Amino acid sequence: MSERKTIIYILSNQRSGSTLIENILSKSNQMVSIGESFLLGGYIHKIGPGVAWDWNCSCGESLEHCHFWNQVYEKIGIADPRDIKNTKIIFPKGKNKDHQKELNKQAKSLMNRIYSAVFDITDCDILVDSSKEAFYGISLYQNSPYKFKFIHLRRDLRAVSISKHKWRKKYNKKHVSHIKLLLANYLHRLHCKSMLKRVDKKDVFDLNYEDFFKNPQKTLDDISDFFGFDAYKVPEFMELNNDHTIAGTPNRFKKTRIKYDNRWEDVAKKRPFFNACGYVLNRIG
Repeated sequence: MSERKTIIYILSNQRSGSTLIENILSKSNQMVSIGESFLLGGYIHKIGPGVAWDWNCSCGESLEHCHFWNQVYEKIGIADPRDIKNTKIIFPKGKNKDHQKELNKQAKSLMNRIYSAVFDITDCDILVDSSKEAFYGISLYQNSPYKFKFIHLRRDLRAVSISKHKWRKKYNKKHVSHIKLLLANYLHRLHCKSMLKRVDKKDVFDLNYEDFFKNPQKTLDDISDFFGFDAYKVPEFMELNNDHTIAGTPNRFKKTRIKYDNRWEDVAKKRPFFNACGYVLNRIG
């Protein structure tokens, strides 16, 4: 019954710990995670983010050959996964506004069918989608036959900016200064807060990445109370256990002890203006 099923959508910026939270939640036997469904179409056609691991499912197989995702395709009546052209829902604007609205309508319908298929295949009551994208999540929330709730995950803007700077450098992307990244990440935070005004407050669990590590078990217990699943012990490691998730942090394939990563603090201290600006922006919003 759809009224018994719940979707937990993790809304956040990139590099904010969404993969970690999604992985921790996936350790509940009442839950299944699919990772970032927003990127499903790109992973199938091997375009966009994901090149570092050849756009494979977290099980190591391609989205064409993964047995889990092939069960999903079969359930929704798709013989060839390449028939899935788009799973992105993007704010319609400009001269192609009407066309984008139609693409969005199709993507909403497709994602509801995919959610339904995953619930049927896994027999879980809760599905975790860590897509992060605000407009995408709110659009699905407004058109879902299931209980659709959010974890609004925030992390220190300085940590997010430094992490993005590091990964941009690693993948030889265009150089962007720490300050510009900081301001962009602050604007992203404001955008998320604005979008969440369209969501009933009772459907949003606010979570600070840093607060989680102050008392992980209490925070997880609070999350379980909010979403209505049985409490369980916080896992010691972030690791993949027969998971079939899309995208996530580049470190997702490594078994990593769950602990607070404060390495960004030393980098921030070496940039006093950046550090001060980040502190102020964190305080005001």
